[in-house]
Amino acid sequence: MRKPAVFGRALIRVFGLSLLIAVAANGQDTDTKVTGCPSASGNNVCLVTFQGGVSRRGFNPNEGTLTQSAITATTGSTFHQQYSVAVKGAVYAQPLVLPNVVYKGTTYADVVYVVTEQDYVYAINGAKGTILWSDNLVPSGYTYLTSTVDLNGCTTILPNPGYVGITSTPVIDVTQNTGTNNTITSGILYVVTRTKTTTSPVTYVQTVYAISVTDGTVKASTQIGGTYSSGSVSIAWSSDYARTQNQRGALLAVPVTGQNPQIFITWGAHCDEVNFPYNGWLMSYQLNSAQTALTQTSIWTSVPSDTSYEGGIWEGGSGPAADSTSHIYFSIANGDANVNTSAPPNDNPTSCATSPCDYGNSILRMNLSGSPAKLTVQDFFTAFDWKSRNNKDYDLGSGGVMLLPFQSGGSPQNLLAQAGKEGSIYLLRTDLGYLGGYNGGSADQVTQYIPSVLCYQTTPVVECGVWGAPGWWTTGSGGAGSSGYAYWTGKNLPMMQFKFYPNGSSCTGTSGAGFCTTPSAQTTHTFGWPGPTPTVSAPSNASTKAIVWAIDATNASNGGKANLWAFDGATLDCLFTTDSAATSCTRVSSTDVPAGIAVKFTVPSVANGKVYVGTAGGSSTSGGYLNIYGLSD
Repeated sequence: MRKPAVFGRALIRVFGLSLLIAVAANGQDTDTKVTGCPSASGNNVCLVTFQGGVSRRGFNPNEGTLTQSAITATTGSTFHQQYSVAVKGAVYAQPLVLPNVVYKGTTYADVVYVVTEQDYVYAINGAKGTILWSDNLVPSGYTYLTSTVDLNGCTTILPNPGYVGITSTPVIDVTQNTGTNNTITSGILYVVTRTKTTTSPVTYVQTVYAISVTDGTVKASTQIGGTYSSGSVSIAWSSDYARTQNQRGALLAVPVTGQNPQIFITWGAHCDEVNFPYNGWLMSYQLNSAQTALTQTSIWTSVPSDTSYEGGIWEGGSGPAADSTSHIYFSIANGDANVNTSAPPNDNPTSCATSPCDYGNSILRMNLSGSPAKLTVQDFFTAFDWKSRNNKDYDLGSGGVMLLPFQSGGSPQNLLAQAGKEGSIYLLRTDLGYLGGYNGGSADQVTQYIPSVLCYQTTPVVECGVWGAPGWWTTGSGGAGSSGYAYWTGKNLPMMQFKFYPNGSSCTGTSGAGFCTTPSAQTTHTFGWPGPTPTVSAPSNASTKAIVWAIDATNASNGGKANLWAFDGATLDCLFTTDSAATSCTRVSSTDVPAGIAVKFTVPSVANGKVYVGTAGGSSTSGGYLNIYGLSD
């Protein structure tokens, strides 16, 4: 079903070294303070992307209000649900947050940006739970999709009938904000919508928008399209691709010196074989300097030479990560791989048995450069057992990647961690040539491999593992001791803490960097499918007390409620939960259960003394809610 191109391609200026993330020059520690974000103390966190930063670590070290003692308190100012804001459509994306936004002459301390499955975008006053502005991004003559009608009954999005509009987490750019007195007076939110025509023949469209964060004005938009070409292979995006391609992964913004950022967008599938054809797509778009037009700057697909397609890029709702030198990292789900065997540091990512290269069950390092711009695979890791994974549906790409902080005294210093459906943890070296390549034998050539530690049952083998991403807590600056913890939760498992040693330890089984091969702590609560992606907060980078936040969405498939949990970052003892069935927790508050019903892959947003939780509406409505938690008497 390879059809002629629907939309043309565009040329851009040379990027190469002009792509720049404003961070430490010699490492991949990309989650520093957001350029353009107000610097006033106490209310200065800009949560502009999935998990708070392009490294996808989910760690907020500037949360001085929501301390452990504050959320466990039962008298005085207590932590509880303050507002439930009704919106039109289920909220699957992580809410984003900006402080001190000026709207119609008034400065609002916290503005939350929420997108829904009915193609709405909302700006909500986090302090009062009131809607400041909203955009309905469904054009005249169009409507959003319905799973039961357009996706062959695929229950990817619930509740029934499964409206599908905006599913992924958007991204916000405030790098050009010029607001005075620590305010935000300009910025752009980028989001991808899905619509179809209301008359026959039905045409499906996906559209990327650039929207003002201060008043909701649509600055520019363009329909997704284009053609990927390599050698004799040419694959065009069509109306049917706009139907079958699930834009689940969070958007990524990579800054460009003197220009608006490059916005990277990924696609996967809806229920795999039920909605063929699908492939893994990666595209980038850029807003012009006048903020009047969006142009596609590159297009790439993951399994181009295999006529069976596959190779979705979805990562359980996580998005591509980026390091300080603008290299892009992501994992790929089931699909054929035809890369030739290699041994680090001699990886040849473009050496394949069949051209162009197929990268099923792989993790890639990519770069955007040249004129016209082209996405290039610079390095890769392909699981040695990718064929078996395909047969068993144990795709590597169900889990997102996380870039660890630069380990100044570690060996190696630049690392990536990931886990997928097999429930195994991979630690990869991200320096060029060392990612891992492909070994045609019976083992992978990676920095560390911890097999099936996130699988609840290995005999007999069942589908288990991770649908989402880990979280991170930095507890030191590297060197000989432990420098942090990673947190994962798999299907039917407790949340697990894995201590990281940049130079190895007796518990890692490695001579260099590694995680302890068994959890250093775990919760008493067990999370069902799909397991949460955690968010971690602490008063500072030097604090010895952190909180790990998670949403238990086990009841998403049966229309039940979500539950919010908070755990001690060091011990994973429960500090707070809305789950009335909790048997061991410092504070159980069933009166604060999030309004609406649970949605899978949802992530709590923690910023500036508030926690934000998105849900779907009740079983009899297609709406949704933003639940706002904070401290008050």
